[in-house]
Amino acid sequence: MKKDQILFPDYEHSIVNVSSTILSHYGSKNPYKTIDVLSKELKLNKKHIVLMLLDGMGTNILSRHLKKNDFLRHYQKDVITSVYPPTTVAATNAVLAAKSPYETGYLGWIQYFKEEDTNCVVFLNHDFYNPTIQFDVLLRDKYLSYETIYDQIKKVSPQTKTYELFPSFRENGYPSFHEELEALNHIINLDENNFTYVYWTDPDMTEHDYGIESDETKKVLEGLNQKLTTFSKSMNDDTLLIIIADHGLIDVEGINLFTDQKLLSMLKRNPSIEPRSTNFFVKSEMHEDFINHFHEMYGHAFKLYTKKELLDSKFLGHGNMHQMTDECLGDFIAIAISHSMFNMKEKSKFKAHHAGLTKAEMEVPLIIFHK
Repeated sequence: MKKDQILFPDYEHSIVNVSSTILSHYGSKNPYKTIDVLSKELKLNKKHIVLMLLDGMGTNILSRHLKKNDFLRHYQKDVITSVYPPTTVAATNAVLAAKSPYETGYLGWIQYFKEEDTNCVVFLNHDFYNPTIQFDVLLRDKYLSYETIYDQIKKVSPQTKTYELFPSFRENGYPSFHEELEALNHIINLDENNFTYVYWTDPDMTEHDYGIESDETKKVLEGLNQKLTTFSKSMNDDTLLIIIADHGLIDVEGINLFTDQKLLSMLKRNPSIEPRSTNFFVKSEMHEDFINHFHEMYGHAFKLYTKKELLDSKFLGHGNMHQMTDECLGDFIAIAISHSMFNMKEKSKFKAHHAGLTKAEMEVPLIIFHK
């Protein structure tokens, strides 16, 4: 199995530092370093600051599918890293909190919640292995709430209005990127100082279904680029547009973990977190057997860490560890260093995925535009 170039998160030059730089601009203190190129642009003191996050738009697909003079490449000012795991649940909440996953407790798509004894799909609020189990309260609100960058901005700059624009999976969200941009255009023409966070689900969704090299991914990326080109031409002079991604993706081959009865017999409960950062709660008397079996079967494609090794590595970040970070992590976590992923159920349709430690998953662009 091919091993790709490994890249660790850099919490001095990451998506968290983008948020820290924006907060610093408004006068809010944050322990994370600022990014020089963004600080310089923010010093222009535009009335309207926009932070746009395009899910899954790693630098690898920009260089693969767009020309150097295309909008998204032409205005790319820097390459930064995601967080670990480089996945939407961990990364978008890191951006919106200006904190690392270590501090937020947001680790991945499927997290174990001890009190409910469930592997919950964090954004959908149901049990992953038995979706009929729904929860009366949002577990992420119950256990994983935090002070957002909006709240942090309002504390130090109460005159600044804040907005967020999401797709239609959110109440009052938008069914198309075009409509999201229309709403954004209205906001940046208001006679006020404002900050707006804009999130869109592509190219991630298309990459998952078709792979990073596909014509479908190319078409979606070209469409996003064209819509942003048009939007940029109509943008007023008092707006700063910052575009990042939460992570990149890599084409994958699935390993059917649930056919490995020997491994499953060693577990206290089903695996969790992500197909490329997979969390294992192992029976106490089986730790040595688990390590030996895992290395024999999967050591070519995954690096196995104990919980202590993972926390000591600082991949998740640093600061004050969230209680749920401790509770959600099992005894071992397997991190992809190749093109493999574990199918977390019997079958998987994914052509590309993320949450591993490859450069393709970890590197994202910092794009800045103003007139």
